[in-house]
Amino acid sequence: MAIHAAGYGRQSYGRANGSETSPAVQRTAQRSRFDQIRDEYARKDIEAVWHGHYEDIGISAYSGKERPDFERMLKDCRSGRINMIIVYNIARLSRLEPTDAIPIVNELLGLDVTIVSVSEGVFRKGNIMDLIHLIFRLDGAHQESKNKSIGVRGAVKAARDLGGYVGGRAPFGRKLVPVTRYNAEGKPVVIQLLGTEKKQAKLVQGVWDEIKRHKRTPLPSKPTGRSVPGSLGNIIGRLNRDGEPTSGAHKGKKTKNGSWHIKTLASILRHPHLAGFATDPVYEPQKKDPSKKRVVGHRIRLDDKGLPIQAWEPILEPGDWFELQAWLDERPARKWENRTTSLLSSMEVLYCESTCNRPMGANSAARPVGGSYFCSRPSGYRPKKGEHEGGSYISRAGVDEYVARSIFARLITSEDDPETTDILAAAAERFSEATEDPEKAQERQRVIGERMTAVRALEQLYDERRLYDGDEIGRRRWKEDVEAQQRLMKQAEERIAELGELDVPVLPITQWLSHDPDWDGDPIGKGSWWEKAPLDEKRALVKCFLVRITIRKAREDEKSLGNKAEAVIEPRVTLEWAKPQKRKSSVTAQP
Repeated sequence: MAIHAAGYGRQSYGRANGSETSPAVQRTAQRSRFDQIRDEYARKDIEAVWHGHYEDIGISAYSGKERPDFERMLKDCRSGRINMIIVYNIARLSRLEPTDAIPIVNELLGLDVTIVSVSEGVFRKGNIMDLIHLIFRLDGAHQESKNKSIGVRGAVKAARDLGGYVGGRAPFGRKLVPVTRYNAEGKPVVIQLLGTEKKQAKLVQGVWDEIKRHKRTPLPSKPTGRSVPGSLGNIIGRLNRDGEPTSGAHKGKKTKNGSWHIKTLASILRHPHLAGFATDPVYEPQKKDPSKKRVVGHRIRLDDKGLPIQAWEPILEPGDWFELQAWLDERPARKWENRTTSLLSSMEVLYCESTCNRPMGANSAARPVGGSYFCSRPSGYRPKKGEHEGGSYISRAGVDEYVARSIFARLITSEDDPETTDILAAAAERFSEATEDPEKAQERQRVIGERMTAVRALEQLYDERRLYDGDEIGRRRWKEDVEAQQRLMKQAEERIAELGELDVPVLPITQWLSHDPDWDGDPIGKGSWWEKAPLDEKRALVKCFLVRITIRKAREDEKSLGNKAEAVIEPRVTLEWAKPQKRKSSVTAQP
């Protein structure tokens, strides 16, 4: 029986500094602790396997926000893939109210998952003192975050009452200026005011001047293949070509090498701080999770007479700013703008060549270059060394057909090609990762628990071995106990393997290869399942088989004399097939 360990790290903000809880420090400490554990178990003839790190960066464990890697880790613990979690400290695992965190911990301990804290020790099922210690640690972590949250809210209110800016980072065109003021009790309080960042303010003013020069120019009702002077698209192209730094470049954060986009520029121009107005954020529920909110705009604060409160030096005169808002409101929605109706876009599977590595977007057939997949590089972007020059387009219809025919070729030859057998096994795992029968899942958890119980018994027996030195009867009984636990562990391993095999679903290959009576033999042609299937089912099929589709920019000799999007397809497309993660198994067609 092997120990399957993984590390879990979390940091509320994506800092790359040397703090003791930075992701790099957590990873190093987790791996170092695992190396110690591996050496300890090696002396007991028990294998310890490292499965890497799960990390949620930029997400607070106190906020209650969904943590994707934490959920993935829980899923792997439930499936038996992981049975030991190593964290830097318990606060990395959860800062929730103990009543909310304990069910998660109880589930992990119930699955016989050992929780190892680098700084606080080991927590296992069956040891009541371990559990009590863990509850105290969870409560301490929660109270620390709660007190910090209360303190922050109090500081924010005090700063707002004294006229300070409390919106977090300074918006584009501004900088934070610390000023000391005094509260009602006469105590000094340092608040932040919004000053003007001259270079950024000049850029905003230049954008408005360019819009004013051209804002009476009508937009075409049909695509022309050329950007419109004074439009946001034309302006961001110029900003990118001129190398104008974005807000991220000024802050030096993760987006320091980012490019200008239309949405980014529009968001900057919409902010009332440009006119010097005091504001409050406007929230709305998120679409995916209505219990969470996001900032969607800023509401101007009004005085007793109903007039905007002028809190900061304006970058644009209030009259100009209101005129700019009217122009932004009047910008027509172009009929040919991209929509997610293509087979491969917006599915985290289609990417530009590796040196670029941007997702590929999709144009509709109304675009000048025809229905195409294209590199999502923003207009005016200056390519770095090794990256392709200019845009990269490829025919949507051509790529869709090539991908579909490649998948169906695998389905048709599944009995003759060993490599295809592995691909089908991987597709089966991806096809029904979350559709396992509840009774089977419950039995798997029970058997995993039996396996871990046997492992713990063996650990204890090995620790007690020295007690029987010189006692022949004691050594014989000790050996019998060890063999009994080894048999139980082997039986559990065999049952887990059986459950694993049963968990591989039967792919509906027969359904995918079905066709009408007058079918012409083409697996994706008229009368085939593919021809009749709705888009979401086609996309689901692609997602089962392919991890990544990479599109290389066309060479000059691969471009047709007519439409670039209709150039050579196959040499430019690289398919990365799914590989089995859990096991290799034969897959049969559904009768």
